[in-house]
Amino acid sequence: MKRVEFIKGLFTAIAVFSFLSFKTKTEDCYTDSDVEGPFFRPGSPDRLDLASGYKKEGKKLLVNGTVFGNDCKTPLNNALIEIWHASPEGNYDLTSDKFLFRGKIYTDDMGRYSFHTLIPKGYKDGGLDRPKHIHYKVISKSHKTLITQLYFQGDEKLKNDPFVLRNKGYKRTKHLKPISSNEFKVRFDIYLQPLI
Repeated sequence: MKRVEFIKGLFTAIAVFSFLSFKTKTEDCYTDSDVEGPFFRPGSPDRLDLASGYKKEGKKLLVNGTVFGNDCKTPLNNALIEIWHASPEGNYDLTSDKFLFRGKIYTDDMGRYSFHTLIPKGYKDGGLDRPKHIHYKVISKSHKTLITQLYFQGDEKLKNDPFVLRNKGYKRTKHLKPISSNEFKVRFDIYLQPLI
């Protein structure tokens, strides 16, 4: 083999390897999708407090994070995030005009979002005994719509939940950090995939 051909082949191999390595690294950052479930309800209002109108007690929760684009580092502004979850008793509001524990928010200029709510309770759905979780639907132009769920560490139901096990829910299981005796916070960053 001639020296020139060898060098060309070497550069080609390096380029291909670099591309594959970059692709694998990028794909690893994407937030895994999860089941939408039967309790999504269109028409929820724009609001930052999902517990607004709820009269019972519960543990307060502040959720914040950043939505990133397909390069895994560029924040996405004005991304729409629809959020819904069960009440502290484990029930979904499917009919009331209050749209309890449901809402729409948008990311700011730095891709950041935040909302207040109460920690949901897990519930039984047919033969399933689901852990507590929060549903997300994230929409941004030039990116695939993401439907996913946020889970919480320490929930015993996680280890037997088929959606957690099948959809890599352990990667979206976050620690609840106490702010006070009745208030917690959690950070959940989201990484969207490109349309193509």
